[in-house]
Amino acid sequence: MIDSKKVIISCIDYIELNIANRFTLDDLALHAGVSKYHLHRMFKSLTGQTIMDYVQSRKLTSSINELIKTNMRIIDIAMEYGFDHEQSYIRAFRKKFGFTPFKVKSEQFSLQVQEKINENDIMSVQNSVIYKPLYVFKPGFTIVGTQHKILSRKGDNTANAYGKDFFHNQKHVIKNAVNPDVYFGYTDWSKYNDGYLNYMPSIQVSDLNHIPDGMAGIYVPTNKYVVFRFVGFFRPEEIKGRQVGRLIVHLYRRWITNSYFKSADTFGFEYIDTSLSNDNYCELDIYQPIKER
Repeated sequence: MIDSKKVIISCIDYIELNIANRFTLDDLALHAGVSKYHLHRMFKSLTGQTIMDYVQSRKLTSSINELIKTNMRIIDIAMEYGFDHEQSYIRAFRKKFGFTPFKVKSEQFSLQVQEKINENDIMSVQNSVIYKPLYVFKPGFTIVGTQHKILSRKGDNTANAYGKDFFHNQKHVIKNAVNPDVYFGYTDWSKYNDGYLNYMPSIQVSDLNHIPDGMAGIYVPTNKYVVFRFVGFFRPEEIKGRQVGRLIVHLYRRWITNSYFKSADTFGFEYIDTSLSNDNYCELDIYQPIKER
């Protein structure tokens, strides 16, 4: 089984060791032992930038030392960090920092640089990894699915079993789906006060005028969310709710309690675009409503 966190850390370390060398996405993928398609998608989903954009940003950041503290010519610095031409380096530098290397060398501006990703910011649960949270504003929408009362502290795959059954065997009866490939696992912990919660495997619909028998519809109001994204070589049903819940509590305490936000409601939902998934790869987002303190 591929260790997702080890893959990312291995690539980060490889980049630092070869910062002055030329290498490609194929080289990184070969070093990590995964396909370049999965490596590209996983890194971008976690960090918001492609791994090769990160490589270039690290090269440009590292080059600032020679630019400011030595008498090296700009063409020599460009060659030192694996750029094919001086103009390629100048264009990339200006795009990244907003100034040309010559202007920075002569006037010494303050620049926002790309430091090495801290591996302590990368956490894992089973075979998935999670980086820093995303913040998303999402307009209100409607979902239809099957409601289930489950024990909130249960450590088995109860919620996943309901979700798998709904997605593969029941969602087809919903005729007004917005995107049948996208799964919503809606959780509401306000309905019960006896250690249980309401879990609703569902898909988004255009309206609530056509709810099939035995199913329920919910309007999810407009909200700002903190989004924790799990990425890795796993299937959604392999992750247990209790493990995810514990990690979310840890991440919430680590990131959100030190921010200007607090929890805004008593629900959250899982979001999985199954068109991006296969037997060896998945992205799972956990949405939690937030508001300013």
